[in-house]
Amino acid sequence: MHNEGELKKIAQVRACLGESPVWDARTGRLYFIDITEGKINVWHPQGRVETVYQSRARIGALGITDNGNLIFAENACIAILNSTTQEVYRRTTAVGDEARFRFNDGACDPQGRFVTGLMDEAPKRREGALYRYNSDLTAEMLLQNMALPNGLAWSEDGRMLFFVDSVARSIFCTTYSSLGELGEITKFAQTPAELGRPDGIALDKAGGLWVCQFNGGCLLRYDRGGHLSHHLAMPVPRPTSCCFGGVNLDTLFITTARFAMTSSELTDYPDAGDLYAFRPDVAGIPRHLFREGCVC
Repeated sequence: MHNEGELKKIAQVRACLGESPVWDARTGRLYFIDITEGKINVWHPQGRVETVYQSRARIGALGITDNGNLIFAENACIAILNSTTQEVYRRTTAVGDEARFRFNDGACDPQGRFVTGLMDEAPKRREGALYRYNSDLTAEMLLQNMALPNGLAWSEDGRMLFFVDSVARSIFCTTYSSLGELGEITKFAQTPAELGRPDGIALDKAGGLWVCQFNGGCLLRYDRGGHLSHHLAMPVPRPTSCCFGGVNLDTLFITTARFAMTSSELTDYPDAGDLYAFRPDVAGIPRHLFREGCVC
């Protein structure tokens, strides 16, 4: 891979724990969150960033609905925000003790359901799990015994699910039926120990998978065979998640964090928590929308 665009900082955000970027093709804007600050933000192509929702809770994952609204995780609940009024009008009950558990990353499946990982704040207990929320916001548990569930993405044909367990430093894959049934789970890639832990992911049209390496200061790309094909160095140590956006889905947007960094580290990396963009050689595939309008 060569002749790629230069990595650029596109907004000074100084997010504590920036995460879950989602491109809104209808409006040409990028939504993303700050988990610990409880914020949903929107980036405008002119460079302006504004907060569209502020919560006292931790916000863990974000998606866009077929009505142009936002579905998101709030502690161990799921909620839907009216993007016009900026008010929450649907919210579930918590699936776990919110002092211990919260939803982390998430994405919508090809059938328009929201899948998100419940994480234990002490992840060594391996009590994390993947949950799927239907249009009526009823929940189903898909997978148990995860340490730290993280990035999720589906192949372009919708038949394969890729997901991250950060503590295991592994990206896994499995078949995913139209009913949402998981097949045999195999390891797609193990990320290098010296490059931190894998976090958020995004897939491109060649079947390549980009993964943010938290505490590794880089993004890695694995080809469809699970072989490392590219290393993108970041100017900050904690990239968290990425998504493809832009008119042709040819820009990779990257969120970062300054969470738990020392004052000396922040002096060395003052741009930690800011928003970045990069144009790879291969464009991405679109993410799915949550189907509000029907019960699946």
